[in-house]
Amino acid sequence: MFKIFPLILSLLLLGSVLMAQTKEEKGAELKAKQEQIEIQRKQMKEQQLRTRELERRMAEQAREASRARTSTWVYPGSTGFGDESSYYFVSEDQGNQSQLTIRNTFDGNSTSSKGEFDVDESTRYIRFRMNGKVRSGEISIRVVYPGGKVFKELTMTSPTDISFTQSITINEEEKKKYVGSWQYEVSADKAEGSYSLSFSTH
Repeated sequence: MFKIFPLILSLLLLGSVLMAQTKEEKGAELKAKQEQIEIQRKQMKEQQLRTRELERRMAEQAREASRARTSTWVYPGSTGFGDESSYYFVSEDQGNQSQLTIRNTFDGNSTSSKGEFDVDESTRYIRFRMNGKVRSGEISIRVVYPGGKVFKELTMTSPTDISFTQSITINEEEKKKYVGSWQYEVSADKAEGSYSLSFSTH
């Protein structure tokens, strides 16, 4: 009996040691998991802060773009057609963009007018748009390059509903062709209808 007792005691001590080691290992594993969770939380918080900063910058850029948007003035009867219903819109902004829109309505009269639209050295893009609707008679629109060559000539007769759009990207080799004063001419021959002519650059 006395011989077996030390063996039993040794086994009990060994079991206690093993249990203590197991608890220590589990504690270390739990601590490692907690540390990993804490790292992930910090990473998520940093990502949220970066996202908020990006959203703030985008909102600021949107506000700046809004402040730089074009302002529009309306000038009744200033196209030179002698028609009280004639008017045009001129829009300009601070972002090296410009737009000119000319519109008129005719009630069977015959008249004509012309004007200019300037394109400067910094312009990289030009967009033209012509729209017209004629019930009777004829409306003619002509747009001319700075050098005098015809860019587009459009004649609308009844019954007509026309829309024309063209965009131009200016490269260095072709800059001389586009930079300068463009000419536009509009004429009406006993026309009943309306038209609009729009130039925009940036």
